Amino acid sequence: MGAHGAPAAACFTWVLFYAVQAETDPSRRLAEADWARGLCSRTSVGFYAGTARSFEKLLPSRVLKKCKTQAPSKGSWIWKGRNWCWEAVKRHACYGHHSWEDAQSQAAADKEAPDLDDTPFPALQDAERCDLPELGASLVPDPPPEGPVLTDDREERDQDEQTYMNYQIEAHEAEFWFHQHVAVYVLNLPTAADRWSRISRRLEELHIRADRVPGIDLSEPGAIQQAQEEGLVPRLWNFSAAKQNMVRLLKDSSETTARRYLDNYGRGTIGCAAAHLRAMWQATSNAHRLEKPVVLILEDDVTLEDDFMLKLRRLLRHEAPCDWEVISLRSQCPYGVCVSPHLTRVQPDANEPEEMCRHGVNYGFYAMLYRVDSLISIANKLHQRIWDETRPGCLANDVALASLAEEVVYYAVPSSQVPGFVGHGDGFGSVRGELNRKGESPWLDLVLQNKHDQSDTEKSRREMLLSGWICAVMRISQI
Repeated sequence: MGAHGAPAAACFTWVLFYAVQAETDPSRRLAEADWARGLCSRTSVGFYAGTARSFEKLLPSRVLKKCKTQAPSKGSWIWKGRNWCWEAVKRHACYGHHSWEDAQSQAAADKEAPDLDDTPFPALQDAERCDLPELGASLVPDPPPEGPVLTDDREERDQDEQTYMNYQIEAHEAEFWFHQHVAVYVLNLPTAADRWSRISRRLEELHIRADRVPGIDLSEPGAIQQAQEEGLVPRLWNFSAAKQNMVRLLKDSSETTARRYLDNYGRGTIGCAAAHLRAMWQATSNAHRLEKPVVLILEDDVTLEDDFMLKLRRLLRHEAPCDWEVISLRSQCPYGVCVSPHLTRVQPDANEPEEMCRHGVNYGFYAMLYRVDSLISIANKLHQRIWDETRPGCLANDVALASLAEEVVYYAVPSSQVPGFVGHGDGFGSVRGELNRKGESPWLDLVLQNKHDQSDTEKSRREMLLSGWICAVMRISQI
């Protein structure tokens, strides 16, 4: 065999082995088919695990001691052994478009966390790869100027025109691909006609057809029982037991905290969770008829960017590992590891206890992308986690899914990327919060009464101790 024969033979053997594997390994065949349809990237290997991760052991002992003993932030959910520096950083990161670096810098400025230069908190491993605002920049180029062109500017004008033409071609290809592969659903309460009008108008502008999925309002008396009869909430799920467990979990927290968490874990939250599960099941039942391998479920207060379809096609074709099951297209305070410029592999936050549902990271269910083949499995796992009375912190579906990242292959786009795929809000308030406040005053009363009872008990205990101490002093003085 010639000098180049051995390497050539080895190369041929490797290619032949790979081809045989592709033929005999069903998962590899599926990955190849998904790649061919533009649903994932062969060059992106999904070797990042969703294992629950804590970084406390990486912190210097002096920092950890200070973070465990410093005063909790006002309104914090208090439990024994909590890292209050980490809680402060999350409080800044989980709202708006803050990167983890910005969040820790703000917490450090408030004297609630160590300086970045001293002890950075690795909420996102390899954060420099994806936790950057500029990565969400618009892909839409400015149209070339009209009118006469000076000779010296001719080359630049030609480049601008070519860039704009290339964008339009790719955008049209992305739109065709999107219509072939993605089924779209929008969650919307029947009473929220203004929200439906706004988002349907925006989808029409982008030539996107969507099915409306009725949201669920459980704030009225008897509404939960009716939802149980309709199968939207498990028949055996006991809201009273969940509330009692929430009272227990809030026993060391302030009255302010109790009021704040009312906004997160009342009937509005239950209705939101049930509505998302309804949308997932509806999408599953329609999958065979539509023959589309991907499902996008939108909340009605999001705004899709002009280049949404192009960004999505690029994300799946060039970055998404072929093992993905669900991708959040806008995730606040994403915890895990950056795997590409626009994706993180979500990991449960093991710095927080499992009893508290690892509360809380990866906020937001604004725009959720699911593989149809995995949808029923994800819905069933989410169903079991949400309706676990022993962990009422899991009633929030975004917190629940993040806690399931060991069982579900979950990726997310950081909300720090601006403007990213979708905007949120646009003048609308939180329907979930409004329904929580409307339907849950008895729960709040229960929490506060429980805390008052505890306070009275503690006061009586202290008075008894003080009385005993006075009697002891008097006896000693008489001796």
